Amino acid sequence: MLAEQNWDIVARLHAEPRLLAAVRGLVRGFAENAGFPEERADEVVLAVDEACSNSIRHAYAGQPGAVLELALRCTSEYIEFELKDEGFPAPKECLECKESPPPDATTVQPGGLGISLMRRVFDEVRFDSGAERGNHIIMRLRRPAASPEIHGEEGKGLIQ
Repeated sequence: MLAEQNWDIVARLHAEPRLLAAVRGLVRGFAENAGFPEERADEVVLAVDEACSNSIRHAYAGQPGAVLELALRCTSEYIEFELKDEGFPAPKECLECKESPPPDATTVQPGGLGISLMRRVFDEVRFDSGAERGNHIIMRLRRPAASPEIHGEEGKGLIQ
């Protein structure tokens, strides 16, 4: 599904909620290593977790044997996460950019907040859904200005 040479890390995992703890650990370590402070890394973790949860819950709807692919890349300018699934495509109306105030904890309803959260956390979020199968999400966030240099000689984003 993903061309591995363009990414620092590519993880294939079964679309099972129990595996999300491992994904959160991976994303946290990656974000912190890229220079994001703990609070900002927490937001990145939550947004990527929401993207994965949406694929598991909505695209695959409990389909056995389903697989997600999550790729991570870090450059001198940004970190990027790409998630692909082969499940049911997300409805176009769910992916539209909607400006809304932050959710109020006293009135929030379950569901529908994941995409809004992704858009609030990341500088850029792109969605591409297939006509009959598959979803592709790219989430990109500019790195903090004072973060350490972490890509290799060839600029391929290899964490040192």
